[in-house]
Amino acid sequence: MKDDIVAILEEKKVEDIEVVDVRTRSAFFDYFIIGTVESHKQSDAVVDELKKGAIRIHHIESTKESGWTLIDCFDVIVHLFTPEKRREYDLDSLWKNTLKTLNP
Repeated sequence: MKDDIVAILEEKKVEDIEVVDVRTRSAFFDYFIIGTVESHKQSDAVVDELKKGAIRIHHIESTKESGWTLIDCFDVIVHLFTPEKRREYDLDSLWKNTLKTLNP
């Protein structure tokens, strides 16, 4: 499923896609996928395409003002950020540093 999701993100021109493997550290999900979108409209297009691609979606959290869309696809959690929100929250570094700490 992870590869199918990444393919859809690439098709919808999501930039700077990062896949973080947390299988050995999370009982709730296997992968985090983080990407950059230019607008809420682009996030909505990604969600629509995921649904068309038969990706099972458990939950979506998003507001136009937040600059962040979270898509819970059961084993894969997708985070789509506008560029400024991606820099602000910096989940890429947070998770990489956490995994390094847990896997010395």
